Amino acid sequence: MTDLKCPHCARDFVRRIAKFGLAEILLSLFYIYPFKCQLCGHRFRAFRRGVRYFRIEEDRREYDRMEVKFPVRFGGESVSGVGTLLNISMAGCSFATSVQLGIGMIVKLELLIAGEVSPVTVEAAIVRNIYQGSAGVEFLRWQAGERERLQLFVRGLLIGRGAKLEPLVSRPESLISR
Repeated sequence: MTDLKCPHCARDFVRRIAKFGLAEILLSLFYIYPFKCQLCGHRFRAFRRGVRYFRIEEDRREYDRMEVKFPVRFGGESVSGVGTLLNISMAGCSFATSVQLGIGMIVKLELLIAGEVSPVTVEAAIVRNIYQGSAGVEFLRWQAGERERLQLFVRGLLIGRGAKLEPLVSRPESLISR
């Protein structure tokens, strides 16, 4: 959606997200849909005449995850270790590790995104899922300025892949059979 820009930061890295509440369901009848900026996190609605979106059940995320591969260090009250980041977004990441983590654990992360640059530090992240040697975490709290550093990195990833952020199937109204 290169013609749609975030009204908060004026960037075109936006993603259509799920409707929330009766108002957004009704607004979608008039082609007004919710979107979220992949960089600044601003949620907004936009008029998309002639386009109908169909929900894909398996994709409930509001941010795109980009595949990456770089080291991560983590630590919590009773655990610490290292791993390899598998994917990342502005809201969270997944990483492979041999350390046993539990769902609900709070950990501090250091994302080693470049060799010479200091790591991006996430002060608190909660483990949301565990799957065969990997953990998925949601970012909760940042050290000062660290979110902006991650934003710059994620923006580079988005630019590198062409900013194709349409998670839900969209079809012009004329193609939908009634």
